[in-house]
Amino acid sequence: MATRQFTAFRQFEPSEAAAIIFTVVFGLLLGAHLWQSWRAKIWYLWPLIIATALEFVGYILREYCIKNRHEKIPYIISQVFVIISPACLAADLYMLVGRAMLYVGPGYSIIRPNWITPLFVGLDFLSIATQGLGGGILFGDITDINKLKRGRMILILGLFIQLVAFAIFLFFAVWFDVKTNRDLKQKVAKLRPLMNTFYVSGGLILLRSIYRAIEFISVDFTTRPARGYFFNVEWAYYVLDALPIALAIGCFNVWFPANYLPNSKKVSLTKDEEYAMAQ
Repeated sequence: MATRQFTAFRQFEPSEAAAIIFTVVFGLLLGAHLWQSWRAKIWYLWPLIIATALEFVGYILREYCIKNRHEKIPYIISQVFVIISPACLAADLYMLVGRAMLYVGPGYSIIRPNWITPLFVGLDFLSIATQGLGGGILFGDITDINKLKRGRMILILGLFIQLVAFAIFLFFAVWFDVKTNRDLKQKVAKLRPLMNTFYVSGGLILLRSIYRAIEFISVDFTTRPARGYFFNVEWAYYVLDALPIALAIGCFNVWFPANYLPNSKKVSLTKDEEYAMAQ
């Protein structure tokens, strides 16, 4: 019986129904994105597909752990997958706006479009690695207070990297959006739904990341079980994490990027003379 000692979700009684609902939701979103991407023959949504798959597997394992609370490894994987998934989704936003910048022309961006993917996706992967490491430590050892605090700090650092990188990128994206609308007007009208979807999806990711940062900053690990309002209630987990990320992913099912961007990066909206005028 000693091997069954680990108890997941000791800070609250989890809802199995909610876990099943979001397993189905993310499963449907994943299937839809795979089908849409295959039909459109595009590859640049792979970070979004990975993000959706992580959520899907994360909630499958969450439902499994509700019934098997003595199993630590599935619990850790579930928590880490759900934590790092939004960073993968943010990576896709960087790639999508970067492709939009290339499509319109480099003269309309404050940063070279070719730098977008290596710079911001690189920061995003650093954020993913940091959050994954911190989450693994935080949810892997519930007895060593020093390890819990170390895991929390690493996880918060990863969230901070993600928030700062996204805030900087948002400035670049707004600059690009304002400049193209001012200079090109109707020529970039086709991109309007995609940019609006970027803002909505990005806002939902920011909401979720701020919630997670507050959750882990406010938790007190010196008590047993650990205390912290958001850490000790499940409703926030679904309302401020699962739901916003599902909506952020679903937005791109409705406003599918291939409907607004060319499949090839070599296709340009503007002429060389227009590039020169904009620079």
